[in-house]
Amino acid sequence: MTQLFRILLLFIITSMTTQTWAADESNSDAIYYAINEPFTINFLNQSNQKARYLQIKVTLKGRDQASMDSAEQNLPMIQDALLDLFSDQSYEAVNSLEGRLALQSATLATVKSLLQVETGHDAIDAVYFTSFILQ
Repeated sequence: MTQLFRILLLFIITSMTTQTWAADESNSDAIYYAINEPFTINFLNQSNQKARYLQIKVTLKGRDQASMDSAEQNLPMIQDALLDLFSDQSYEAVNSLEGRLALQSATLATVKSLLQVETGHDAIDAVYFTSFILQ
């Protein structure tokens, strides 16, 4: 009987620990902040005077609300920095998958750097292009 009691007690303790661990994990769910205004870039000068445009919608991903609040508070600076970054691109560079991925990586680095300077932390984990229209 004591052997059964020990097994039952061990099972109860293990299941309580597992539930606590699962609850802690849910606190680290990703939080997203979508920049509402799309970035629209005109490649007229870089494309032999042909009308070429790039429109990008950007969403930031973080792990805590404070990082998203920091991004929202510094949104004008983020938008300005990303507009400069996107404007420096050429049509040929962003017209490939490799170019798009490089731009996405540069976007993340730009946002993280800006937030590090402004807030002292760069808690943005990723950026996503939720819309990427090239014509």
